[in-house]
Amino acid sequence: MSAPAGARPRTDPDEQLTGRELRRLTARVAASHAGRGAVQVVTDVAYVVVSVLLAAGLVLGVVSAVGDAVALDQGWTVGGSEGAWRGDGTPPSAGLLHALLALVVVALVGSAAARLGPAGVGTAGVHWWVPTPADRRGLLLPSVAAGAGAGALAGGVGTALAGLAAGADASSVLLGALLGTAAGAVVVAVAGLLQPRPLGARTVGAVSDVLVAAVPVLGVVLVGSGAVLPPLGTWPAAATAAAAGLGTAAVGLVALWAARVDRLPLPALLGRSGAVDRLSAALLSVDSRDLGRALGASARPVRPRRAHAFRLVRGPRSALVAADAVLLARTPSSWAQLVGLAALLVLAHDVPALAAGPGLALTVLAVGARAARLGAAGAGAAEMVPALDASLPLSARAVRAARTVLPALTGAGCVAVGLVPLALATGSARWVALGALVGVGCGAGALRGMLRPEPDWSGPLLATPAGAVPVDAAAVARQGPDLVLLTAVPFAVAALLGVAVPAVVAAQAVAALVACAVAARPPRRR
Repeated sequence: MSAPAGARPRTDPDEQLTGRELRRLTARVAASHAGRGAVQVVTDVAYVVVSVLLAAGLVLGVVSAVGDAVALDQGWTVGGSEGAWRGDGTPPSAGLLHALLALVVVALVGSAAARLGPAGVGTAGVHWWVPTPADRRGLLLPSVAAGAGAGALAGGVGTALAGLAAGADASSVLLGALLGTAAGAVVVAVAGLLQPRPLGARTVGAVSDVLVAAVPVLGVVLVGSGAVLPPLGTWPAAATAAAAGLGTAAVGLVALWAARVDRLPLPALLGRSGAVDRLSAALLSVDSRDLGRALGASARPVRPRRAHAFRLVRGPRSALVAADAVLLARTPSSWAQLVGLAALLVLAHDVPALAAGPGLALTVLAVGARAARLGAAGAGAAEMVPALDASLPLSARAVRAARTVLPALTGAGCVAVGLVPLALATGSARWVALGALVGVGCGAGALRGMLRPEPDWSGPLLATPAGAVPVDAAAVARQGPDLVLLTAVPFAVAALLGVAVPAVVAAQAVAALVACAVAARPPRRR
């Protein structure tokens, strides 16, 4: 029987697909288009399992070696000459180091959850699933389970590795893993509950960043005061009760999150899908700049309360330096990280494995590179919008030279402050000068990495399990880190010898000048 004229078409509610049915239908269609049989699926799963086991074995071996080195009571003898720095600091207790590292792991889990969005669907799901009449809760429940599971897994594995690195006993590592599993699920659930609010993700990300930066400062204070924390294995009943309480809270928060997940608005879903897409593209193209932008989406500059007069600006070069400085000053998370990095280098002075030799060189290199990268945020923004720098009456070389100033200052200042305890212990101020010069080289490397050219996607491509990648992707990605590594060679020699001789300081100064000259040179046009 035909419908009367002018009648509006109606949909039978029994014939509408729910969110769960829509997901299953899409999965069946995708599987039919993929043409993958059961044998291929089993082969892929076995390949992934074997790869994970091999990687886990490698990581556990490295962490065990580091844990044995950290647990040593005697300092590591460098060189063999008299008067060489041996790193004879008193290491912090295993329980205290385990607690500090576990706190960093939980904070990093919360930071990742806030930036990537613990609940949501992909870009295709936002454009095809969300506009349908299907219930949004059925569409988003799998992401809730995946987010809570990933947070629990990251927290448990991270705290277990932290216990091994701290030299804790087996019972302490197991109890720490239980606490970390529950804490990771709690942090992700809290981030999911705050995700519908406009400032929720930004608040969680900012708190996590401040907590990560505050842990080294807290460690310096506790170690300086002689605080000793007994390992978890000495009070198993209390640790088990705390893990049970956290686990109960995690179950309740995840259940509440699953019940309210349908309140996620479309802007939150779009932001989450965009962050995941940027992260995937950065991993595929081996681009650390896009990776930093994807993971640092919530670290946005705050609005100024009053306008700056910029009385010290006298030309385009000083204007570029002032703009970079204002951007750094208006990003509180960057300042917190700089303080935390300097405190981390100070704290490494009390760990024998990191106070001398290769450990000292690697720690200084990591701190300087990260501090310089924070100062190069303005160069990263200019790389996305090159028309701003092109409008200035400066050559490309002059622009790059001006952009090098702030990364060099942040790298040099952070490393120099962190090496003050080493200078006091050895009675030689050359260590501070060496650290400042290493920071300058790290600043030049950070600028070179920020302003490096994009991979040539129009040229030959290399097939990988993750997709096609330009053959020059690795060559492009090494621009920046290569300069940092080459600049740190004189400091590594001084760390291995245990003595900062004037010849090494002079070589470090020459390396820093060469690095700045290389960073200021514009790349050749293709």
